[in-house]
Amino acid sequence: MKKGLLLSIVASTVLFAGGDIAPVQPVADAPAAASSDFYGAAGVGAIYSKPGKKPETYRADFGAVAVLGVSKEIFSGLTLGAEVQGGTFGQVTDVAATTNYAIEFGGLTQLNLGYSFCNTAIKVGRFEIPGALSPLVSTGTDFFGLKRRTYDGAIAVNTDLADTTVWAAYVHRIVQHANTWDGFYTDPILNPTKTSSTATVAKVVAAGFQNTSFADTVITAAGYYDTSKSNYAVAGSIDTKFSDTDLSVGGAYSNGFGYKGTLATAYIAGGTITQHFGATTLKIGGTYGESSFGYAKYTDFTYHDLGSVAGTNVWAAGAALNTDWSGYKLGAWGTYAQSGAYQAGVSISKTVSGINYKVDYRYRNVAAAVTQRVRAKAVYKF
Repeated sequence: MKKGLLLSIVASTVLFAGGDIAPVQPVADAPAAASSDFYGAAGVGAIYSKPGKKPETYRADFGAVAVLGVSKEIFSGLTLGAEVQGGTFGQVTDVAATTNYAIEFGGLTQLNLGYSFCNTAIKVGRFEIPGALSPLVSTGTDFFGLKRRTYDGAIAVNTDLADTTVWAAYVHRIVQHANTWDGFYTDPILNPTKTSSTATVAKVVAAGFQNTSFADTVITAAGYYDTSKSNYAVAGSIDTKFSDTDLSVGGAYSNGFGYKGTLATAYIAGGTITQHFGATTLKIGGTYGESSFGYAKYTDFTYHDLGSVAGTNVWAAGAALNTDWSGYKLGAWGTYAQSGAYQAGVSISKTVSGINYKVDYRYRNVAAAVTQRVRAKAVYKF
């Protein structure tokens, strides 16, 4: 395989695969992509909830989603990437004004040209940025694996330094694809009444690195500067492993970048410890800081979604237990926040013939308002 194509595949695997990718090996050792130029997914699902203080006493969403993409070398070192996602869903509640409506949605999530030379890969157009390398500006996915947002601009990744991946990007526009309600979403292009716009002009310069020089340790750092508003943010983390124990610490600081609260500056710090017992893992973690700050690394152990009040530094803590049993993945988790709000849930999933089936349940109590939710999905990826 040509070196340029290999680097392009590595860059695509790390920078453009979507979602939060846990870095456990050096970036340069990422596995090669599948031989097929095309990839995609199709799925169906349903969500039932009791929303608490909302007007309806129950709410049910159901629908189908699909993703189709291509990444192909069209000339020596030059690649073309494109991806679309879409589907349809319906909703039923006990409020007549919102009963039984269906929405179709769709969107162009990627369209870019990439070029690889020496140890550098560049992409221009619309692309993804995963949270593994970029803690504050990342694509993110919903319950069904659909992308919440992608970015218009340019991004470059370089692996010249030993055990180090360095990246830099200019983001002219943030394209919001998903306005989710517990999983399903409507695309703003086809449903303008559901959201005010399809994109936000950002003009953000970002850069970062990830280093694996130390044994079983990943060091990640990134910085961001919004040229239109002259504010900035920095974020970083250290993830390491000792025998059967994983440790992670990290934090982020902002003087207005990516923060919608009332504080002039905001910060959040967090950490987790994970113990492995064969096929079972126990993770315990916590955070302290401005809860509405968009730092996603320790989302499972933050005040986020627990009635947080912007402009207040608070703590939250939680635990998660996961195990494999006869081909089933079982999970249980809970989070408790400083205000007394709490939530807990369980999940079960299994993959059969390439189709992933998953069901989960969540109970949440925030300010004496109890909400419950059950979600189910079946998704096939190719």
